[in-house]
Amino acid sequence: MTDEKNYLEDMDRITEAFFRFKNKLIEEKYEELPVKMTTTKYRMLKTIKQTDQCMVADIVRNLELSSGATTLILNKLEEENLLTRKRYEKDRRIVFLRLTKQGEDILHKISESRKDFFTAALKTLTDDEKMQLMHLLQKITVDMDL
Repeated sequence: MTDEKNYLEDMDRITEAFFRFKNKLIEEKYEELPVKMTTTKYRMLKTIKQTDQCMVADIVRNLELSSGATTLILNKLEEENLLTRKRYEKDRRIVFLRLTKQGEDILHKISESRKDFFTAALKTLTDDEKMQLMHLLQKITVDMDL
C-alpha cells in the first residue's frame, strides 16, 4: 500500500509541476496577444481551421460544450475579429465559421508557443524517451476514451 501511495503522490507532484510549467509558459505568451485568449478559445479556433465548412454543431461536438456556451464564446471571438460567420444561402439556419486573417495569425502564434512549450518541457529526454512517452500517453488517452 505504501508503494501505491508513493506512486500516487509522485504522479500528483509530476502532474502539478507539468501544469504549472505549462501555465507559466503558455499563458505568458497569451498575455502578449492583442486579445484575451483561453484554452477553449484556442481549441475553437483550431477546430474552425481544421474543419472544412465548420459549423457551430462541429464546435459543440468536438469540444463537448453546450450550444449556449459555444455561442457565447463564438460571439466573443467574432467581437475580437478572430472569426466570421456566414449563413448558408440555401438554408439560412446553417452558419459557417471561418477564421479572419487576425484569427489565423493568433492561432499560428499560439501553435508556435505550444510547440516551444513542448520542446522546453521535453528537452531533457532522449528521442527514444520522447517516443516512449508519446506511446504511453496515447495508450492512457485511448484507455480513458479521450
